[in-house]
Amino acid sequence: MEAIAQCFGTSLDQDDFETTRSVLSPDCVYFIGAEKLIGPEAISNSYEQNMLEGRKKLDSLEWGQCRIEALSTSEFLVHFTDYLRHKGRDHIHRCTQKVSINPSGKIFRIDHLDNPEEQEKLNQFYQEVGLA
Repeated sequence: MEAIAQCFGTSLDQDDFETTRSVLSPDCVYFIGAEKLIGPEAISNSYEQNMLEGRKKLDSLEWGQCRIEALSTSEFLVHFTDYLRHKGRDHIHRCTQKVSINPSGKIFRIDHLDNPEEQEKLNQFYQEVGLA
């Protein structure tokens, strides 16, 4: 099951949204803040839109290599690292998502884990480069 979590994280690191969709169950639910997305299309489209918007407004946006942390045999934390650059300033943003995998080997739930400290650092970076 860890390989599924790794595949999910790596597909996002590589902007491979077709692979992202392939590891999600048809009824997969993604909880991000107050928002709830259902289904592989809606979920992968959200990731893709976030990437496109970020690359449009920033001088550079690159993904690092995700790291997987097992919580159980079916639940994993996927740790992401994003490298942002704008107007000569660099920022490293980290976020974590918890994925739950069903016995069929498909992700049926994704929870974006809020990290207020990371969000505050990101907001500060955006303010400093005039994007807030």
